[in-house]
This record gives sequence, C-alpha cells and structure tokens, in this order.
Amino acid sequence: MTLSPQFKGYAFALLATIAGSTVYIFSKAALDQVSLAQFGVYWFAMAIVWNSLFALRSAKHRHFHPIPRSSFKVLVLIGLIEIVATGTFYAAISVSENPAIPSFLRNMEYIFVTLMGVILLNERFKRIEILAVILTFSGAFVISFQKSASFESYLSGASGLMLISTLFYGIRTITAKKNIHEISPTMLSINRAIFLLVFAGIMLVIYRQGLAIPTKALIMIIIGSFFGPFLTSLSQYSALVYLDASRSAILQSTTPLFVILGAYLVFERFPLGYQIIGGILTIAGPMLLITGKKFPFKRKTILHRMVRNNKSTS
Repeated sequence: MTLSPQFKGYAFALLATIAGSTVYIFSKAALDQVSLAQFGVYWFAMAIVWNSLFALRSAKHRHFHPIPRSSFKVLVLIGLIEIVATGTFYAAISVSENPAIPSFLRNMEYIFVTLMGVILLNERFKRIEILAVILTFSGAFVISFQKSASFESYLSGASGLMLISTLFYGIRTITAKKNIHEISPTMLSINRAIFLLVFAGIMLVIYRQGLAIPTKALIMIIIGSFFGPFLTSLSQYSALVYLDASRSAILQSTTPLFVILGAYLVFERFPLGYQIIGGILTIAGPMLLITGKKFPFKRKTILHRMVRNNKSTS
C-alpha cells in the first residue's frame, strides 16, 4: 500500500511530538547529575552516532557528495542558530524544577514564526492571529509569574532562557523550511549535532570540567539522545518535506501534555495550579493561530467554511 505524502507528514509530526516529549524527561534526569557542558558533549556525540548509523543504511548517504557553497552557508547559519536556540533550551530545562514548564514555553516558537512572517513578508495580522499571540504570551507570563523576582532573575531563569530559545528556534524553522528540498533532513540533523558537540566541548575546556559522569546519567543520555537529537530532529525535518510547517505544528504544540505525564511518573512532580492555567493558554494560542489560518474568521460569524488556503507563515 502506498502512503500519501500528507499521511507521511502527519506520521512524522506525531512521532516528533511523542519522541520530543521524552527529551524533557531524560535530559532533566541527566542534568540533575551533570553540568550542562558535560551533558552536551555526551548528548550530541551520541546524536552523531545515531544519525550516522541511520545515514549508512541509505546508499545515497554512504557516498560522499560535495556540498554546494550555497548549502554550506545555510548549514553554517543553521548550526550557529542551533547553538543559541538549543543551548538556552537545555539550560532552561536544567534550571527548571519541573520539565513541564519549559515544554509549555516552547510553544512560543510558533508565535515567533508568525511574527517573522509578518515582518519578513510584510503580511498583515488577522484578528484571530492577534488573539492567538495575546493568549500565548499571556500564558507565558502566568507561568513565569514570581511575586518578587527581578528582571535579571527572569532572564537567567527558565522563562527568560525559553524566550531566547524559542525566538532562535523560530528563525531556525523558517531557514530550514526554505532550504529543506536542497538539504536532506539527515544532513540537517547531523550538522546540528556537530555544531552543538563542538560548542559543548569548548565550554567543557573553558570551565575545566572532566568527562567522568555517573553511570545513571550516561544511561539517561544514551536513551534520551536517541529520542531527542536523533529521532525528534529527524522526524521534524522529515515532516517539513511532506507538510507545511503550520500543519506539523498543530500536533507538536501538544507536546507539553505528554511531558506533564512523564514528569509526574518519573519525578513525581506536577505543575502548580497557575502554571497549568498558563500552560493551557500557551497550547490554546498556537492551536488558535494554526486553525485560524485554515478557517478564517469574519466580522459577524464565529466560524465559516474554508474559502481559500492561506500560505504558511514559514
């Protein structure tokens, strides 16, 4: 039976969602025992191993092909973006008491993708998109609320780090989508892992930290790196081959729901009431944003039949 491109796209997006939720759990379990630099070296070294083994199964990837200069520049750009985006992402998980909190805040990426579409493509905001942006940032504010916290503590905490991370992930998404048909998902995943491994290695030397880590942490890293830098990244990039970024985002925006369950089972931690409320808003915002593009609102109606397909913001 031949699978349709759309079915393949949704399957990859669902796989990325489920695999992505485990990343928060395994990485948090490891980061509770090792430094961020130590974690990065092992995590992304294993990511290169997983991606290389996957690439070797394909005759296309077993032979070396010179990388065009234009593609090489894109790979360098995406690699540098990933250092900032992914570095701050795992830093947020490290400082957060509950990994579900960064997973809620990760949904800000979809809002940044839309904002960049408005800025770069000179698009105009629809009312429903404005509402979606307000909902998402309101949710992020509720999650981040601390009565006596300073601005400096906000920036160095999970919320500030995730704000930086999602902004750069949004840039990454637009750049990858634009070049996904010239650069394979496997190449993008390996490129990402190489840049992050080199950066983690540099940080390890700067902070004079060793490579010795607890066995339990190493096991968490081996398992988590399979689901994270390998399976999640590969599935995300593969989904972009068959689906536009907005359709893929519908499924991936529900990742926090899986993380909440995993965090409770593994760490016996559950978000506080106000964090749950904020989290719901950060899920509702992207959902409204994405579905609103498919089902535009008119002034005197709540929902009307789709009359045209809007271009993806990414």
